[in-house]
Amino acid sequence: MDALKTNIKHSQNFLHDDRLVSLLISKSSIGHLDVVYEIGAGKGIITIGLAASCKKVISFEYDQQMAQGLMEQFKDISNVEIIYANFMDYTISENGVYKFFSNIPFNITADILSKVFDLEGVQDIYFIIQYEAFLKYSGMPYFKECLKSLLYKPFFEMELIHEFAPSDFIPKPNARIVFARFTPRVKSDIDRKHKESYLDFLAFLFSEKGETLKDKVKQIMSYEQIKRTARDIGFSFNCIISEVTYQQWLAIFEIYLTYVPSEKKYLVKGAYNRLVCEQEKLIKMHRNRKRNGGASRNGKRKIN
Repeated sequence: MDALKTNIKHSQNFLHDDRLVSLLISKSSIGHLDVVYEIGAGKGIITIGLAASCKKVISFEYDQQMAQGLMEQFKDISNVEIIYANFMDYTISENGVYKFFSNIPFNITADILSKVFDLEGVQDIYFIIQYEAFLKYSGMPYFKECLKSLLYKPFFEMELIHEFAPSDFIPKPNARIVFARFTPRVKSDIDRKHKESYLDFLAFLFSEKGETLKDKVKQIMSYEQIKRTARDIGFSFNCIISEVTYQQWLAIFEIYLTYVPSEKKYLVKGAYNRLVCEQEKLIKMHRNRKRNGGASRNGKRKIN
């Protein structure tokens, strides 16, 4: 088994009470006409509950031994499909709409959410995730707004449905775990044609030096624009960036679209992709350091 499979397996904490699984499904929008994707099926306790509640369950499992066990377990259940694959490498070809319901591997939460949020046809998403991760994506009213929450909030509604006890899982987790819903908005708060500009706008400002919003926008907005925007919105640009509300961010972006000249917008263009590339480099460096952590002082890897 390769390192990635081992890491994913060890990052999951499995539910063990089928009554709790039934309760969670009853709190969701999943019904008998739905096609549901499950990421990280594990021992199949959620798969069983979903199979009894929806039209079809498509479950991914990247641990070979577990996947083989699931295939044997569900071989006679016609509405369950087990896929032995890394979900992150898989292209969903389902026609029409579908939903997600999963106890996802915690160490790749951001990767999974990023992929699922960009899929076409997603009706509803129900994930068991760490509470801290939920806060980063939900923002207010659960937590202050941050880059993660602002990137997705115009397009998704976030809801905390259930908080688990550590004893609900095997092994018991050290972190707080919650059951969360992410639902695509019927009408986005940002026009889809401006989505790329919005992502670039946020990535640019969060990457700029300084702590206050005034520091962040000074490269693209003039003093008069800052003063007029503050007056129109009714808040101070001297506040730190984490104090800006979601509605204020939407208002500032609208002013950016309307009044900031094209040469200033050129500075912002591509900022989101640049930020993603920088983050991927940091993640790669971190993984390389962990992989090489067993190296001896003379530079040779230890062989255990």
